[in-house]
Amino acid sequence: MTDKSPAKSETGLRPASIIWYERLAWVGVALTAISAAADWAVLIKYYNQQPIFYPIMVACVFAVQLLWISLVARKRQNWARWTSLVLVVLAIPGEILGFDERFRFNATMTIASCAAFAMWTVAVALLFRRDARGWFADRRLASGAGPPL
Repeated sequence: MTDKSPAKSETGLRPASIIWYERLAWVGVALTAISAAADWAVLIKYYNQQPIFYPIMVACVFAVQLLWISLVARKRQNWARWTSLVLVVLAIPGEILGFDERFRFNATMTIASCAAFAMWTVAVALLFRRDARGWFADRRLASGAGPPL
């Protein structure tokens, strides 16, 4: 994987960093689902409290994650790229501070959750590699808007 791929963004093909972002983000979504399933008691607890709203909310959370991946990896939304960075940075303290308690409560869920967070962190870091930056910068040209006058 090299950073020297300006031709890729000029032809409209996605650079390697964006392809890997999308792959790792999908793995992150899968690990999030595994993490949730590993905490079955909590799922049942919330389902019993809100049998209609809770499944809808879970479906919406996953739908937003899938939409977010699309906004970044397919639609070239630079604001979504920067928002992803801010969200990952803001999540770091919570991941660190809550690790011990979550691990004692449910080790499998915690490991899956940390793996998902690691995937998202690496995926977001890929969005700031040279080839990815160029791809986001070329969004105007790819949409046919042309260079600014």
